[in-house]
Amino acid sequence: MNEICYEKVMTQAGKNQILIFCHSRAECAKTAAALRDMAVDKDTINHFISEGTATSEILREESERASNADLKDLLAYGFAIHHAGMTRDDRNMVEDLYSE
Repeated sequence: MNEICYEKVMTQAGKNQILIFCHSRAECAKTAAALRDMAVDKDTINHFISEGTATSEILREESERASNADLKDLLAYGFAIHHAGMTRDDRNMVEDLYSE
């Protein structure tokens, strides 16, 4: 299922923001990590984030202040998660980053 999701995501990567709904909190982080890992393995991560840009620096800085370990791990790659099990501060950060 993650491979199909990756293929769909790649049709919009670099063009539009993408929001994926998952059926559980645990699957949210697993799916985001799987998509990130596929992008790294297939050398397409640059469709999500370009090194040396202001965006990459902002995401790197924000990842340092995230309290959720999964979010901390994903942000620098241009991926994020959002669910009710996260702190309000982490959810607000993701919402703010998504809206910008």
